[in-house]
Amino acid sequence: MKKGEIVFSAVCVVFFGFMLTQTFDLLGQGRPGEVGSGLWPFMALSVSLALSLLMLIAGIKRYRSAGREGTPDLSAEAAAEKRRQRITVTLSIVTFLAYMLVMPWIGFILATLIYILAFALSLGERRRWVLTLSPFLVTAVIIGVFAKFITIPFPKGIGVFAEFSRLFY
Repeated sequence: MKKGEIVFSAVCVVFFGFMLTQTFDLLGQGRPGEVGSGLWPFMALSVSLALSLLMLIAGIKRYRSAGREGTPDLSAEAAAEKRRQRITVTLSIVTFLAYMLVMPWIGFILATLIYILAFALSLGERRRWVLTLSPFLVTAVIIGVFAKFITIPFPKGIGVFAEFSRLFY
């Protein structure tokens, strides 16, 4: 593991730790007897912080063991794999930014369907059944949990896209 990965893990720990402390004010809000909107960020950030800590600890252990064994030279295969990983990360970032830019206009449902498909393709997924089912399943679960169960509003879009969104929530 490289130092950059350890730094990234440490930044994640700091970020999720800070965000977790910010959720403490939200925990008591809401009506008595309800779960409340502060519980979900608290749970998600707690899990993210724990996983980031595990990633940091594992990275430090790998870095120390690699230091004892010496650093091998990069082969042509390793260089090609590193280039492929950079392209994958870049495509993932571009699809996410496009998702965030397009969502206010076409609404959450259509933007999420397109995003899940584009993201899966950018990660290299080629199985047709996964590319067909995953956008619909992920979008349906998100809408079911957040829009219906917790009643968090999502962007509906503009014009005909808003009318489409109103069919679902």
